[in-house]
Amino acid sequence: MLCIVWIDLSFICNITEFILLEIVLMYPILCLQISKVWELPVSTLLRLTIPQPAPSQWSRFYASANIALCPLALLYACNSFVPLSHPIVFLLPNTLFPLWSVVFMTSFSLAFLHFVLEKEPPKAEHLPVVVVAFVMSVFWISTTAGELVNCLEALGTLLKLPQAFLGLTVLAWGNSVGDLVADVAVAKAGHPAMAMAGCFAGPMFNMLVGLGTALVIQTTNIYPKAYELNFHVGIVIAFVFLLLSLMGSLLVITWSRFRVPRFWGFCLVGLYIVFMAASSAVAIFST
Repeated sequence: MLCIVWIDLSFICNITEFILLEIVLMYPILCLQISKVWELPVSTLLRLTIPQPAPSQWSRFYASANIALCPLALLYACNSFVPLSHPIVFLLPNTLFPLWSVVFMTSFSLAFLHFVLEKEPPKAEHLPVVVVAFVMSVFWISTTAGELVNCLEALGTLLKLPQAFLGLTVLAWGNSVGDLVADVAVAKAGHPAMAMAGCFAGPMFNMLVGLGTALVIQTTNIYPKAYELNFHVGIVIAFVFLLLSLMGSLLVITWSRFRVPRFWGFCLVGLYIVFMAASSAVAIFST
């Protein structure tokens, strides 16, 4: 009797081990299939709006879709400068059409002509296609970052966090997440010098062009009055830590014969953590 029970238990253990082994072996395949399912709509949307410069990846349908959808996406991106409903004269005299409808009709007409006439892939890459692909890639990175910022801002409002704290976290991360993704991708692709240049050129562009353009527009709107900046101690803290990071990078990289040692990367991450702690404390206790 004991022998029969032992045999049954061993049989059950073998079956259990077999089932667990099957689950372990099928888990990567199942995860891969799930990832393909949720990646399919994203990849399809990207192909519809981002041209493929390589002739081997050319598709008449997707190329025509790019002609139809790219102008609409760029018009949506420029909505803050030119409203979508801005009236313009098109074809018919003394008749005003919304800007989006004119762009819609023009782009879809050109897309239809392209689909009918173009039946062979290009023999080489064309510079305008590469430029449009780059612009649309930047558009999707900016759009994704903007939606992420909106979600975090809504979360901060629900949690009743201070505005200064949201600016130091949500706004700062939202402005930099695109640069972070692009720089990491470029560095992994084997171009560390380009990634390093992007790390410094991106914030410089934001400070000089972005801040400069905003100040020009604001001072023009209130001219002849002067635009007054509201002083906050968080600005001084940010300026001090920015100066420390830039001067430290200059000294360390020059001392290392223009090579970036690994320890300095850890130092920069630690410096940012200290900056976040100090700024968060000031933002929370100053309200």
